[in-house]
Amino acid sequence: MDCQHVLDEYLRWVKDATLVRTIEHGEECIMTTPFLDRHNDHLELHVRSENGVVRLGDGGYTMADLRMSGFDMTTPKRERIVRTVLNGFGVMMSDDDELYVEATQKTTGQKKQYLLQAILAVNDMHTLAQESVTSIFREDVEEYLTSNGVVFTKSVKLTGKSGIHHTIDFLVPASAHRPERLIRTINNATKDKVLSSIMAFTDIRSVRDNQLRSIVVVNDEAADISGEVLHAMESYDVHPVVWSKRAAAIEEFLMN
Repeated sequence: MDCQHVLDEYLRWVKDATLVRTIEHGEECIMTTPFLDRHNDHLELHVRSENGVVRLGDGGYTMADLRMSGFDMTTPKRERIVRTVLNGFGVMMSDDDELYVEATQKTTGQKKQYLLQAILAVNDMHTLAQESVTSIFREDVEEYLTSNGVVFTKSVKLTGKSGIHHTIDFLVPASAHRPERLIRTINNATKDKVLSSIMAFTDIRSVRDNQLRSIVVVNDEAADISGEVLHAMESYDVHPVVWSKRAAAIEEFLMN
């Protein structure tokens, strides 16, 4: 195999498939590359030179598109995930969420490649495994409880009448005016997940104080929650708190 020929053909394809157009009175150009995002659209780079420094950026497209897919950097964990990816490629993010690199005339090719790789990596974050997404929602709920001064213990294992150990995401201890509250979080309210929580709470309640309050915090921002699901939980004395109405539900978790 003539590997040099393969390399030459690849470079020729990249060059021939890259289009450049100038905007803003010649002060900036937009480079349309042959590389595709998850929508099969060509990635575009904004290129500007000032005082010998070449700045290549994505114009803020990548993060805006990621947010449109439902991934928002509203928690430290989300931001940490994105920052880790960007740091791996030496790519920075501006205050207005543009991914960019700065290069000299001699390093523009290398920095351009790093930026494209970072854009594609961040672009793929909408496909985070469900376990990671669930973990992120659990962190959102933890931040909500903490910011509202709720006292709790997280990741508690409780044994029910069946002898099975159930994991409860958060336990708020009883006070003089409120019973003990057991809280589970559900990012995607499928039938199986709802039934699992109902069974866990029922099993635990049979060997603990019957006055305890069973609560499920369910994410209705990722997907609509049907009335049937909410009714099923209430029928078994499990109180649903929908995430979009969390501000009005804070009394459920306080000690007084």
